[in-house]
Amino acid sequence: MNQYPYTFTSTITAATIGKGGAYVVFPYDIRTEFQQGRVKVHAIFDEKIPYDGSIVNMGLTNPDGSICYILGVRKDVRTQLNKTIGDVVTVTVTQR
Repeated sequence: MNQYPYTFTSTITAATIGKGGAYVVFPYDIRTEFQQGRVKVHAIFDEKIPYDGSIVNMGLTNPDGSICYILGVRKDVRTQLNKTIGDVVTVTVTQR
């Protein structure tokens, strides 16, 4: 299990499926980093709002055609951050 934290910045993006969902892109290949296709993580948004979720592939691809892995950003988390779609957030994640 990979324990060290990954810290990155990402733009909050609207999910195309569902009602009001949003996500950030995890900028690494989780199959390379964790040897898994879905990774349960503990995330901290902007160094203050904790969240437990999973980094997954939802069928999205990066501009270079590689698999895009994402982490959801729930509406209540966005409210606590006072951020919305299009805003940039700093994310720190560790595998749980």
